[in-house]
Amino acid sequence: MNCNTCGTPLEDADLVCPSCSRATSEVAQPKPTARIVTSTLSEYYQIEFQKIQASNEQYKGKWNWAAFLAGPIWAFTKGLKEIVVIYALAILFTFGISVLVYAVIFGLRGNYIYYTKLMKGRILII
Repeated sequence: MNCNTCGTPLEDADLVCPSCSRATSEVAQPKPTARIVTSTLSEYYQIEFQKIQASNEQYKGKWNWAAFLAGPIWAFTKGLKEIVVIYALAILFTFGISVLVYAVIFGLRGNYIYYTKLMKGRILII
């Protein structure tokens, strides 16, 4: 681990950076690199995630037929359980009208929602 301020290598036991005297609790721990995370994905998602990263997240992914046709099942298998709960609640409160809306949202933004979950560790609530 290195200090984010000055780049000095730090020991695990260091409470303060020996070079700049910054507290090590302020030093962010390294996150898994995109290459490690995406290497376990199918080729489709590897390509989509690379495009999203290369565009600085301006590209939101292409149409995802699996997400469109099997929305909540697709989301559940990708670890997006919170979105499945919101989907179910929306269906209950709109008497099923929201099914088509969510299908389109999953189709359009499914890849980006999945990317956000894996790469940033947060759920993109729709």
